[in-house]
This record gives sequence, C-alpha cells and structure tokens, in this order.
Amino acid sequence: MERMMEIGRLILAEAKALGADEAVCRISESEKREFNVDGGEFSLMRTLFDRGVSITVLKAHHKGTVHINRFDEEAVRAAVRDCLAAAESAEPDEAWEFAPGPDEREFRKGAPECDTEALFARTKELMADIAERHPKILMEQLICDHNARRSVFMTSGGIVYRTVAGSYAFMLMYSGHDGDKATSFYGSEVTVDNLDRPVIECAFIDRELGAIERQLDTETLEGKFVGPVILAPGALGEIVLNTVAGNFLSDGSLITGTSIWKDKLGEQVADPRLTVSLTPSAPWAVCGESFSGEGYLSEDFDVIRDGVLQSFMLSQYGANKTGGRRALNQSGNVCIPAGDTPLAEIIRGIDRGALVMRFSGGQPAPSGEFSGVAKNSFLIENGEIRTALSETMISGSVPDMLTHIRAISSELYRDGNVSVPYIAFDGVTISGK
Repeated sequence: MERMMEIGRLILAEAKALGADEAVCRISESEKREFNVDGGEFSLMRTLFDRGVSITVLKAHHKGTVHINRFDEEAVRAAVRDCLAAAESAEPDEAWEFAPGPDEREFRKGAPECDTEALFARTKELMADIAERHPKILMEQLICDHNARRSVFMTSGGIVYRTVAGSYAFMLMYSGHDGDKATSFYGSEVTVDNLDRPVIECAFIDRELGAIERQLDTETLEGKFVGPVILAPGALGEIVLNTVAGNFLSDGSLITGTSIWKDKLGEQVADPRLTVSLTPSAPWAVCGESFSGEGYLSEDFDVIRDGVLQSFMLSQYGANKTGGRRALNQSGNVCIPAGDTPLAEIIRGIDRGALVMRFSGGQPAPSGEFSGVAKNSFLIENGEIRTALSETMISGSVPDMLTHIRAISSELYRDGNVSVPYIAFDGVTISGK
C-alpha cells in the first residue's frame, strides 16, 4: 500500500508542477485466483496479477484522463504529461468538479484473503450437486474465482481513500440436453464474501437450473395477445431497471433533455407498492461502493419511494450541467423490497400470460418502448405453467408497465450485487407466429 501512496503523491506533485488546477488519481493492484470448468471437466487453474493507474486532471476547465498499467516512475511521469496534453486538447467545460477535501479514510470489505482449498472444494461440490439434482444440465462453462483488490484514491484537494477488498464469484453458463433435444443457453452468477454455504443454494442458482431443464420441450405460440407478464429478476433488470436508469435518470438523458421524467421529481411514476433504492451499504451488497469516481462518499438513497420519483442518478458533473442534485452514490446495488405474494400464488392468479426469465432485444426507445425475444420463458394458462415457449416476442412501454404492476413476489433474488423480486406487469403484448 505504501508504494501506491508514493505513486499517488508523485502524480499529484507532477500534475501541479505542470500547471494542473486539480488532479485525481487511483492506483490499484489486483490478484485473481481462478478455476475453469469446460464441458463438465476442470480445464484451468490460474492466478492473474494486474496493476492500474488512472489519472484525471483539470486545467482551466479542460479535462484530461489517462490510464496505464505500470508503476515505474518514468511511466508515471509520462502518463501525467500525457494527461495534461489530453486536457489541453479538450473542450472547456465548467461543469467538471471533484469532491472537496481534505479527508482520509480506510475501507476494508469482503474477503481480501483467498481460501483456495475451500474455493476448490465448493467448486467440486457445485458440480456434484448439479449432476445429482439436475442430470439434464450440461455445464458449458463454469468460472469460479477470488478477486483481491488493493487501491489508493487521492486528490489534490487532500482526499486519501485506501481500500482493501475481496470477493468470490461463481459464473455458470449452461443448457439442458436430453438425447437430440437441447435448450438455449442460460447464465447464473453470484458474488459472495464467504464460502459458508453450498453455491447451489445461493441466489436462484438451483431454481434457474431446474427451469432450464423444463425447457427441453417447447411450443411456439400461435397469434398474439395482451396480458400479464412476470419478469424474473434477470429480465426485470434487462427490460425495466436498465431502461429506467439509462433512459430516464442518467446524466446523458437529462443533459440532452430526452428523459421523459426530467420534470417528474416528486411525482407518481409507478405503482405505490414499488420502491427502488441504491444501497451499497446493505449487508447483502458484497464490496459495495465506498465513494464515487469524483471522490464523494457513498450513501444509500431512494430513487423511487412508494411509486414517487425521489431522485435522479446524476453525477456531480451531471448535476452541474442540469442544475439538478447529485445522487448520493453511483453504484449498481439496486434494492427493491419484497412484496407479500409468493410467486406460485401470482402464477395461480393469471389466466393467460408469460413468465420471462431472459430478454433479447435492442436498445429501448427514449420513451421506454421496447420489443424483443422472450428467452428461456414459459406460457402461463389457467393459473399454471403450461409449457416452455419458443420464438415468442414481447413488447410494451416501461412507463406504462410501472403503473400497471399486478404483483410483487415475496421471494427475493440476491446475487451479491442486487436484491430484487419477481414483478408481474399487466398490459404487455405477447406475440408468437
């Protein structure tokens, strides 16, 4: 850590000597220990090391940024010079701003030290559990790793943040197979800060493996209809949460004025049962964000509370450009509280609709209109999951869906990054042949 501190002090001194008004740098080291499984067999064990230096300077409201992966003094000094040159060639913008200092803190998060034997044992156990519980699953690729990270974040304003963090991640890519029949692929993943539980019991991995097995026999939907759609956590993120964040609440959409919610702060934009927060300090958020790239300490906040829009997701730069308020964190740790209805009961209340686990489609329009393929999905009829679907499209409007929520599940999906339920929406178009 002291070597990284020395590099940080060198960068800030060099930037000042070259005429920078402000400078920010992050120096980091990482170590990854990884196991790979391909086609059901262990194929790789490796340890990877990485270094990174990120430098940003402001000079007369011109901003420059440079990234390198070397720690030697000559390379660092050259990077500072390149950063100043990049700033001098950039357009001036008075909205750039870093957090004020001074402030000095240390953050220790997750599992900085790897228990390699336990990681290997849990990986072997996961493969055995899948073979026993889900014999029709072919594990196309399984990557299990431990990531340890040490970093120093420093600013010319006197901020010094030291971070030591580590976590385990399990990323599964698989499909169902039975004779000549095969499903499309599906991915499950989870990030944890300990290895106390069997991996198959984490997140919804066991549930998702079982769902893919049930998709070996599919049917093509004839015609189309408008009805309720239950979005599993993955599809909820792909269709709804990403659209809301990117199209309605982000720097880009608000600076350009394309956000349809730009004048909606304090107004009802969703069903009163819906609350959406960003909570990097939550116990389930593994190695959650401690501070933003601008140097502001992260705090939890509500984006939507009881259906009312509470905050945009603006950086300090975006806030300065729009006259808005900076969001209290820039994390992706989305939290939606559970509802009071079990998923099975939500399904029983649907005459005809669909359960969508994955979505494949283009970028939604600025208005939130979307259309794409419902992947790894099921037809619901007469309150039951009837069959797996193939070649089925879904389309709709995200703003309309948010005001037409049928139910929120009592089950919560937690993968170390988000905590979200299943949500059923009315008024979605489901199209087959």
